[in-house]
Amino acid sequence: MTGQRTALLVALILLSPLTITLPLTSRTLTAYTTSTETTMTASSVVLRTYFGSTEGIALVQVPMALPPRVIGFVAAKGKCSQFTMPVTVTSGSILNLNMTSNNPVNLYLLPTYVFQTSSNGCSLVGGAILTASNFTAYSLHWTAPENGTFYILLTGPTTIIVLNDQGSTHPIKQDEIITYATSTETNLNEYSTTSTTTYTTTTDTHPLYLQPPTLSSLEIVGLIIACLGILLIAVLRRKRE
Repeated sequence: MTGQRTALLVALILLSPLTITLPLTSRTLTAYTTSTETTMTASSVVLRTYFGSTEGIALVQVPMALPPRVIGFVAAKGKCSQFTMPVTVTSGSILNLNMTSNNPVNLYLLPTYVFQTSSNGCSLVGGAILTASNFTAYSLHWTAPENGTFYILLTGPTTIIVLNDQGSTHPIKQDEIITYATSTETNLNEYSTTSTTTYTTTTDTHPLYLQPPTLSSLEIVGLIIACLGILLIAVLRRKRE
């Protein structure tokens, strides 16, 4: 009986390379950390202007303070009346006048007091510096190109027109502190910034196994015959006993 068990054990040991794998290592996780450094450069330009000042004669705008006016028109039906208002200004004077009327009227700005109107007296024959037609409310904004006297011509039917100064000014010379640029300076500033990016990589290490050698068909048959022979010897010994 003991001999038979020994023969079976030997057979299992001989067959074991075909069925058993042996682990060599266990599973592990390995982390690798790397970093990348990036540098960026840039530049900026700064322009500085230095000023000086002195006392001198300068032109400044001062109010004209034109008094308000009320103009009454009386005209026959289908006809218009006219009203001419002279304004003496210097070059650079600014007229800001507001006009309102009960009935639609017309405005013409002329460089001369000589003018000609249509047969009904409502429209101007010839050109004008500035024209506004058929209004009941109008704001005049005009800058005088030269010294002189200009004429505001109003035409319209029976109505009442109100003129108000809305801040007309004219330039005058007076002592002022004058500021002027003395020099300029340009500065080029360069700067850089550095940033670091970190990367972490984890590697999974799997177990390794010892694989049995690959046997040919002839070797497998021979191994089986050897095992059977051992079993047969064990059986014959048992019968002798």
